[in-house]
Amino acid sequence: MEQKYGEPEKKENVETDMKQFLQSRPVQEFTEIWHKEGYTKMGVHELLSELYRRFSGDEKKAMERGSEILAVLKHIDLGKFKIKSEGLLKGLKKALGKEE
Repeated sequence: MEQKYGEPEKKENVETDMKQFLQSRPVQEFTEIWHKEGYTKMGVHELLSELYRRFSGDEKKAMERGSEILAVLKHIDLGKFKIKSEGLLKGLKKALGKEE
């Protein structure tokens, strides 16, 4: 079936593209670099997934913005704020302009 103008892309295609993006060599290298800086691999993938969706599949923009965000967070002592993971995710979504 052909996709009409203005119709959202099928969810299966988006999920397949996302999976391929997260398994690509550049993302694996990116993840390893930031894991050595103290971030969890799962957290880095979650951030990249959000950015990948936000930038409509633009891998380069997602990784550039992800690097900027992680660099900023690296210098913030989040322990002072006693932030739960839900609060951190909500704050990240707000920073990305996705909060409703």
